[in-house]
Amino acid sequence: MRSRFQLALIFAVCVAALQLHAGAQGRGGGPAAGGTTAGAGRGYPTPEQYAASKDAQAHVAKAKAIAGSDAKLMARFENTCGPLGPQRPALEAQNAGRKPEPPRPVEPVPIFDNLWYFGFNTVGAWAVRTSDGVILIDALNTVQEAETIIEPSLRKVGLNPADVKYVIVGHGHFDHFGGAPYFQDKYKARIAMSGLDWDLIERPNPNANPAQANRPRPRRDLVITDDQKVTLGDTTITLRVTPGHTVGAMAFLIPVKHRGQPLTVLMLSGANITPDRASLEAFHRALDAAKAAGAQALLNGHPGLFGDELGWMDGLRKNPGGPNEFVYTRDQFARFIDIMKECAASRVVAMGL
Repeated sequence: MRSRFQLALIFAVCVAALQLHAGAQGRGGGPAAGGTTAGAGRGYPTPEQYAASKDAQAHVAKAKAIAGSDAKLMARFENTCGPLGPQRPALEAQNAGRKPEPPRPVEPVPIFDNLWYFGFNTVGAWAVRTSDGVILIDALNTVQEAETIIEPSLRKVGLNPADVKYVIVGHGHFDHFGGAPYFQDKYKARIAMSGLDWDLIERPNPNANPAQANRPRPRRDLVITDDQKVTLGDTTITLRVTPGHTVGAMAFLIPVKHRGQPLTVLMLSGANITPDRASLEAFHRALDAAKAAGAQALLNGHPGLFGDELGWMDGLRKNPGGPNEFVYTRDQFARFIDIMKECAASRVVAMGL
């Protein structure tokens, strides 16, 4: 059983996470949505713009036709198309007038044979086991969370924290890089991020509160460029820069094993956020690369963005050999990619861009 100290520490982490997440979600008037490089409120069309744009609605109709009668793809279409596109459950609840579910730690779960999720119901990190150590993708909000959530979770699933050789940060927001200094300092892990997002986290934020301003940041290390590869042992992750959520948000192509068979995962750290024509083109290039690689699954650091991912994780915890809802057939996922492309294009053209 956990000691009183451990329980108190977990409670403190949850309270801190709630404060951090609530502060990150503040936004001006209009529907709540993920931030963009265009600035708050300017990276999305209004519902009126979206409905009135014939070009936007043509893209929507094409996306719906691609989904066809496939129930899984129709659910993805309904989530992906619209003036805001996929949004975190907390923001969707806010827009619906409901109180968002507060952050809480979740049990680590193997999504694939060599890839685990751990963290919170609202944001998490991923571990990829290779033949020569572990690659972490993202590192939660703070050094404290790295120590009290990530490190014990690694041990719980049989991984040694000292084997973490890389931490790849999907984009330069605290809920993704905040714990990276812990692994950089304690285990000498290499920290990788796009150059533009290294610049982003090193600039003082005039809107940051004192607690945010004083949080440790990782020291600049590996600078990722578009289509760069990071290799550890038998595993090579390919990275694409997809500006939109931040200037240097990244997409990942991750080779995993699913019940002994090779499978490629697409991870979109910047979700489907494309506030202008240049970001849309970068997003399309990343999706085209995923289709060429035969990807069959989509992940993101915020569960619930692309479906009932927390429910899918619970299913895998209860029945590891049962259906894995993260997995699509190759043909299904290729069609899902085309749906995402059409839906992202619909928002850009609705803004007249």
